[in-house]
Amino acid sequence: MQSDHGITALYRPGYALPLMFEQRLRIDLFAFALGALCLLAVGFYAARNGPAVIMCALCLGGLVAARLAGFSNRALVPLAFGLVALLWFVWSASPDDARRTSTLAHFVGGGLAGWAIAEFLRRYTEGASLAIIAVAAVFAIAVTWELGEIFADRAFDTALIPSKRDSALDIFFGTAGGIVGVGVAMLLAPAPRRT
Repeated sequence: MQSDHGITALYRPGYALPLMFEQRLRIDLFAFALGALCLLAVGFYAARNGPAVIMCALCLGGLVAARLAGFSNRALVPLAFGLVALLWFVWSASPDDARRTSTLAHFVGGGLAGWAIAEFLRRYTEGASLAIIAVAAVFAIAVTWELGEIFADRAFDTALIPSKRDSALDIFFGTAGGIVGVGVAMLLAPAPRRT
């Protein structure tokens, strides 16, 4: 422990920032990403884009639930910023290309979720069991997302107009993206520490 101007911080060898400041910085990045998502939702609301507001709300709910479940910032910060970029891309794209944009969005969103879930599960399991559990979780998230779209469309009478065929395709591409995301997370796994 070292004290400088009344601030006490724990230092770890090999790290430029003290532990206390490092954790604070990461929390602020996640909060900044949530703020960006909320600003995006406000922009969509101002543009009277109900479906985009619903998707922002679904993402926000998922990110907060993941934080409460104990997901690390290593998983959540890239996921949150990725979702903000993805939502902006989807709703700024040409409406003439909606099916292709939706397919890409569900694939990339599934990939981001798969990577984050694999990062979270790494603390508890490894190998094939990690992959199976993570892909099953991505599938469950894809189904939950589609149910959220259906219920929100019925409750708020938005222009989402979900159909069984579109929902099935969205679940398929979300899960396929999740498989890729889990695979990437497993390939980029940090090497085990030697003690």
